[in-house]
Amino acid sequence: MNSPRHTLVHLLTRAIRRYLVGPEQRWVFKRPSQDWRPPPVKRTSLYLHVPFCRHFCPYCPYTKVPYDKSLLEPYTRAATAELDWWAERIGPAEVTSIYIGGGTPTLALDSVAAILKRMRERFHLTGDICIETNPADVNAETVKRLQDMEVALVSLGVESFQQSNLTTIGRGYPSVVAEQALALLAKSGFASVNVDLMFALPGQTTGDVTTDLAHAVALGADQLTTYPLFTFPYTSVGKYLKLKEVRMPDLRMRHEHYKAINLWCGDHGYERVSVWGFKRGAAPRYSSVTRDGYIGIGPGAGSHLPDGFVLNTFDLPSYVRAACAGLSTTALRMPFMNEMSGWWWLYWRFYDTRIPLSNLDEILGEDALKARHLLRFIQKAGLAFQQGGQLNLTQAGAFWLHLVQNYFALNYVNTLWTQSRREPWPQAVPV
Repeated sequence: MNSPRHTLVHLLTRAIRRYLVGPEQRWVFKRPSQDWRPPPVKRTSLYLHVPFCRHFCPYCPYTKVPYDKSLLEPYTRAATAELDWWAERIGPAEVTSIYIGGGTPTLALDSVAAILKRMRERFHLTGDICIETNPADVNAETVKRLQDMEVALVSLGVESFQQSNLTTIGRGYPSVVAEQALALLAKSGFASVNVDLMFALPGQTTGDVTTDLAHAVALGADQLTTYPLFTFPYTSVGKYLKLKEVRMPDLRMRHEHYKAINLWCGDHGYERVSVWGFKRGAAPRYSSVTRDGYIGIGPGAGSHLPDGFVLNTFDLPSYVRAACAGLSTTALRMPFMNEMSGWWWLYWRFYDTRIPLSNLDEILGEDALKARHLLRFIQKAGLAFQQGGQLNLTQAGAFWLHLVQNYFALNYVNTLWTQSRREPWPQAVPV
């Protein structure tokens, strides 16, 4: 059952959304028409979704299927065919970054290599390749394969170095495996190694959290991405995943841990580069989400286009059949209405904790005044301060404003994901 604080944040989130987009506006994903074509794109990023996992973490909502070697070849054919579909419709766009996620991408490195080869043939890559990794899959051979594919940025999903926490969240490897994986990645010459760590886990103390941070730093992490256990247990996604022991943490503990993380990182030379991310030195920032435009390849992958969002079918067999037949794998589309693209841009600037002020009129158009009122309120509430031409979130602002974002995103993900799991090709999903 939700606490009064969680209920208050939920109501506040609804109020903000009504203020920004109006009481009657609904964001609706619909099945695109047969003749739908994406707009021309000159410059974008690319996301590759690899859905295979040997072990399903009970808190993860993303599209995944049990690893089966026989599925790799049809998946690879489908993903390369989907790349061709996009290239034929948007032209040889410049790709400024590639993000490879999952699932567990390191279970399918032959597939990843083949898909990257086709991407280089059809598009013009000018940026870095980033990939997610699992500690149990990192060894010398994995590192060599990633280097051969010219992967520059690697993220290791450690979650915790403490065995009790790994057991709680269903991670199926001993903590020493995570230690060995991070040490190997850190000495292998990647431009940046990010470590994902979870906080506010059941039974986890503030001391446990800072101990994990210190351990990651000692083993060579360039960036620390810390995030709490999200509220999927209270959603239909949570029911789908059959979550039992894992529950949303008390808000007070979540706040206490977040404050400790900020203080510890500041004291040890790590600057905040997003709501949950902290980086040191000149290593490039690792981020999975803050790309203003991208094309998604793979089942369940989304694309952010100049005229809206599209989402692929979640169902792997349906995805393979459509792609290999030369058809669109897009199951749902939400076109941008009015200033929606501008609000989406502002949403992710909050995630960055830095909001540029000089181009609000250009990006938000008629809604720029409404955005300025919101930003002024946030500043007067002590959640942000102006420095030069941008508004910077304070520690309190980063926590509370992202908590509101969290509720918005979870509602969005829960609604969209639930329907997309039920039907390969839904007709409409209001979010």
